[in-house]
Amino acid sequence: MIKKLILGSMQTNCYIVYNEQKECLVIDPGANGQKVLKYLRDNELNLQAILLTHGHFDHIGAVDYLYERLQCPIYTHQETFPLLKDQRLNLSIYEEPFIVKAPILAAMDEMKIADFDIEWLLLEGHCQGSSMIYIKNENALFSGDVLFAGSVGRFDFPTSSHLQTKESMEKIKALAFDARLLPGHGEESTLSFEQQNNPYLRSY
Repeated sequence: MIKKLILGSMQTNCYIVYNEQKECLVIDPGANGQKVLKYLRDNELNLQAILLTHGHFDHIGAVDYLYERLQCPIYTHQETFPLLKDQRLNLSIYEEPFIVKAPILAAMDEMKIADFDIEWLLLEGHCQGSSMIYIKNENALFSGDVLFAGSVGRFDFPTSSHLQTKESMEKIKALAFDARLLPGHGEESTLSFEQQNNPYLRSY
């Protein structure tokens, strides 16, 4: 099961993935940690880990709040680490500057947390370390700001790269499975629909 919470000034999609055993993962808690924690407690969910698709402020803003209260492991791609410790790179300097103080673990290409089977896809371009996270049990691809319904993430930020975005689009076009596509902003789609209709995938 997947619950979407829309958080913060950037209307970031935070996802809570949970199973019948009430175990859950939180993906991209970007702000409003109280709202996330309330949902977990109201539904008696046991947080197993926080997963971060990338290191921009609107995807990491509630990490410390949740860690201080729940002491759960936090995973992201190791290339994301510098952004978590730099207000300019994580773009929080343009809002309310902060860095992540909680301990962060490097995600592996394939992981198992509780009974969630996770595949980590490094697809840079939007920023250093930007990734999509595939949770096989749900057949759900959490695309962060790599890929949106009908669009892609900006590539004009520090650590962004237009060339890497093009390379990542080629990799996405080559993915040989279909899944729900759950982006960091906006509405959901499917991988196959975006492969066939997203203008950035067609033109690149």
